[in-house]
Amino acid sequence: MRRLTLLLVLFLPACGWLEGQREAAAQAARRTTLAEMEQLLSQTLRAADGMARSADRILRPLPVMTPVEEAALRRFLNASHVVRARALGVRVRDRAARDSLLDAGRLVRLEDTTSYWIVRPGTSPAYVVPEMRALLQVLGERLQGKLREMGLPPYRIEVTSALRTSIRQARLRRTNANAAAGVSSHEFGTTVDLSYAAFAPPSEVSPELLESAPPALHPHLERIVDLAMESVSARKSRELGAIFSRVLREAQAEGLALVIYERQQTVYHVTVARAVDRPAAVPAAQAG
Repeated sequence: MRRLTLLLVLFLPACGWLEGQREAAAQAARRTTLAEMEQLLSQTLRAADGMARSADRILRPLPVMTPVEEAALRRFLNASHVVRARALGVRVRDRAARDSLLDAGRLVRLEDTTSYWIVRPGTSPAYVVPEMRALLQVLGERLQGKLREMGLPPYRIEVTSALRTSIRQARLRRTNANAAAGVSSHEFGTTVDLSYAAFAPPSEVSPELLESAPPALHPHLERIVDLAMESVSARKSRELGAIFSRVLREAQAEGLALVIYERQQTVYHVTVARAVDRPAAVPAAQAG
């Protein structure tokens, strides 16, 4: 018994010392991890700020749309859009008609996010005729091509409205003075509203910004970059809108689209004017 008591007296302090050593090592590891995370965040912030400043400098001297350019995007008003809508689509009265057209492939659901556009939250699900989906890819490719030539990030189009059933359009007309009187081309799935006051950040972040970070941190670092890019597009939306207006004027001149530059709402009302070659697939945005 005395021997056991002596062993306990000797062993218990040793246990306390070992526990203290383990705790000290754990604290040191936590400090190292926090320091590494802080370094990664700082590097990402510096890189994002640098990209934002560069984009801001490029956009700063750019002119916005002139009255003549605005007028070119108001040549074809609602009646012209409805004529094209009737030729390319089917008027969708209600959800049952919509679902039937979806089953037949005459309507498709737009992906919420791709390399070329996003469907603004609150607008999804967005349904259109296949020709409009193909037109959106053409517009997105051309916009990003112009941005690339200028050394700007590949901003994406924001879809704010797509198909509205006749029932929904009538309901909207009672509460929204901007809703078209009579028949709207939105009722055919041939028309979308595209924002000129907001552009979505690029779908992908440069791999160099993420290569040294563990995968669990990637979504957070990507969001930091997105916020920096969104801050530029918010400040320079008129300049970006002017670049996009050139894309739309070219598409309208080619007979691909009819456009209304709306003033009461900050959108382009865009109707597909003829069948567009359908791409096999639209690149999906990387999951964040």
